[in-house]
Amino acid sequence: MSSPQLIAFVLFIALAATNAYKKPHCSDGKMTDKIRDLFLSFHNDARRRVAQGKEPNKVGKLHPAKNMYELEWDCKMEQQAQKAISSCSYKITNWAKMGQNILMWTSTGGFDDPIKEIKSTLDMWWGEAKQYGVSDAENKYTSKNIYNFAHMVHSEITKIGCAYNICKNKLVVTCLYNDILYLTYNMWETGRACRTGADCTTYPNSGCSSGLCTKGADVKETNHMCPKNKGMTDRARQKFLNLHNHFRSRAARGLEPDALGGKTLKASKMLKMVYDCAVEKSALRHANKCVYEHSKSEREGLGENLFMSKTIDLDKVKAAKQSSEVWWNELKEYGVGRSNRLTEALWNRPNTLIGHYTQMAWGTSYKLGCAVVACPTFTYAVCQYGPAGNYFGRLIYSIGEPCSGCPGKCSKSEGLCIV
Repeated sequence: MSSPQLIAFVLFIALAATNAYKKPHCSDGKMTDKIRDLFLSFHNDARRRVAQGKEPNKVGKLHPAKNMYELEWDCKMEQQAQKAISSCSYKITNWAKMGQNILMWTSTGGFDDPIKEIKSTLDMWWGEAKQYGVSDAENKYTSKNIYNFAHMVHSEITKIGCAYNICKNKLVVTCLYNDILYLTYNMWETGRACRTGADCTTYPNSGCSSGLCTKGADVKETNHMCPKNKGMTDRARQKFLNLHNHFRSRAARGLEPDALGGKTLKASKMLKMVYDCAVEKSALRHANKCVYEHSKSEREGLGENLFMSKTIDLDKVKAAKQSSEVWWNELKEYGVGRSNRLTEALWNRPNTLIGHYTQMAWGTSYKLGCAVVACPTFTYAVCQYGPAGNYFGRLIYSIGEPCSGCPGKCSKSEGLCIV
């Protein structure tokens, strides 16, 4: 192979390995496509480094990420960003479904070329992780010191729109992100960067591009599982069910960390949950009241977990994921201890919640039905369980080798009894 051919071959390989995202273009607006690409490529390159485990933390490296999505430029979001800073106002707008970063520069000499300040802005936002550190083992957003970084790295966002504006001696830079990340929520999930589209599970029809997942076309929501019930989707139902059984399986196999020490005790006859339309109907009836308190006599024989998100009309699948994870995380935050028994003393500890976890893990609860409702000022998720759990003095679940106490069939890989 001659030298020119070798150079061409190496160049081809290098090009093949670079980012393949769609270059941004908007027909209107004050920004050039060059500046749009600066914003977009910075975000995607940085997110890819995190996904691949190459990004520095304050100490060591940030955890690698699975299901880290590539961002696309959104011209409407750019217009919204531009409008928000039309007077060079330096304040966060209260967006219903978007996160926002913003920074103001001042200079007595004005700003002839904003690219330098835009680059510095992006570096400062992203640099919060290295400056302050991401210390949470599960990559949770736990400190406002990393507010800007958290928006940039949030694995589930798929669109951004940024803008800048110059008002005499002021220059304001802002970016909008198509999801809101609240304190204590996971910024990303630790895992291997995607290699194929099959590795990307946050959104349907996803692909993979050089370690970043790519969001496919939206799918039409269906209501085949419980067609007589209105207001829920099959994808949301399946997300609730899959997460409940995933967590129950991990508990049954002794894999879940307990805040009071060690990991969960293995379960001898943890039942695998099934989705129940009658239970869902009851959950929907309560959720549609949009009153954040437990239902009473109308759910006889059923347990209940409640969740509220400040995001109005939160996507139902995201609500299913967030609520299930928040409920289950009570085990890691507060714990139940080695007795695995629900007692009044355990329940009544100050500043402690444990009942959502115990109901999710209750060994004899196997019927699940959930609802997600967009209320006027919040999104409401309700799950109900049959038979009900959370009885004082009883074991949360029977202890023993997985499946050793199953009355019938067992899924050995999950450690769950098949009802």
